[in-house]
Amino acid sequence: MNFVWPWIFLLLPLPLLLPKSYKAGKAVDVVDVPPRVAAALKQIDNSSDLSQIISRSLPWLVWLLFLIALAQPYKTGKATVQAATGRAIAMVVDVSGSMSRNDFLIDGVNIDRLSAVKKVAGEFIEQRKGDRLGLVLFGSEAFIASPMSFDVSAIVNNLNSAGTGMAGRSTAIGDAIGLAIKLLNNDPANEKAIILLSDGTNNAGTTEPENAANLANSFGIRIHSIALGSEVEKTSGFATSPSADLDEDTLASIAESAEGSFYRVRTFEDLQTVYANLNTLESAVSDTPPVLLELDLRNAALLCLFVVLLLMFVLQRTASGNVARHTS
Repeated sequence: MNFVWPWIFLLLPLPLLLPKSYKAGKAVDVVDVPPRVAAALKQIDNSSDLSQIISRSLPWLVWLLFLIALAQPYKTGKATVQAATGRAIAMVVDVSGSMSRNDFLIDGVNIDRLSAVKKVAGEFIEQRKGDRLGLVLFGSEAFIASPMSFDVSAIVNNLNSAGTGMAGRSTAIGDAIGLAIKLLNNDPANEKAIILLSDGTNNAGTTEPENAANLANSFGIRIHSIALGSEVEKTSGFATSPSADLDEDTLASIAESAEGSFYRVRTFEDLQTVYANLNTLESAVSDTPPVLLELDLRNAALLCLFVVLLLMFVLQRTASGNVARHTS
């Protein structure tokens, strides 16, 4: 336990400096009371009952708790708060039907594209502590899966809950960018970026990707685009190239218009490299170190003080009853 004002405890012996007439239990010495009442008080005062010992200790306990509360006690916790970096990133992920193709290889096992993205992008998101992140998922339509937040764990959970085709089988790249811009536009961050990942071509929605990219650039929002898909001629029953529908030119144009970077991903290792590069490019380093959380204990001290005062009141009522019985 630490204290904001530890010097307060220098006042601990103050009651000893008070005049004798103000000390607890000495009222009989300075107040003229009837002889029978004085005799009863003296009889009670001379008793060695444990309650009398406790009652004499309680005023000191009250004083100590009062000083503890004044000193503002606190305890440093184990949890830390990462300082904000002043950066906001909208993750825009394609969940159209084609993202279910099993053309990515991890440890000799074929997995679908979305599962590969969840693994790599999830690790990327978890490293962005101090950033405000949001998540936009899109297929035929785009929707906000996570609003802008510092809670990277919640964003990863929402990404892992995504399924292919949940927003339709087609690909509305332009609408997804427009929704990400809306998500970022009112954010107070100084640095804003969109990380767009898609394995198709814009064939749905009402917004042209190039127009959306120009709009992002006008708001000072960078767009990094990732074109995803293997070039293996036959994977899991596909007779043609799995990336035949991938519009690399449009995705590259989007990045160029919004002053971002374009990446072509063909393997799982490529995907890991891209997100590692983006982690460096959109650095999350803050000039301010993490802050340890502090637990304020003043209320606990005040609660103890209230309990002790209540106990003193009960003992005083009990003592008054004893005096009444002795004088009757």
